[in-house]
Amino acid sequence: MNGVAWIKLLLAAVAGAFVLAAAGTLVLLLLFAYVAEKLTRDDDNRGDY
Repeated sequence: MNGVAWIKLLLAAVAGAFVLAAAGTLVLLLLFAYVAEKLTRDDDNRGDY
């Protein structure tokens, strides 16, 4: 493989890693928001505690 092909492969790997990291971060943020919402006391369900 020549230099251009190596650069393309490297850029594709970096872009793929970035997309995977962004998706993982989004999933973690959504999970954290879900758990935080479940732990929040609301006036509607005050009698449940």
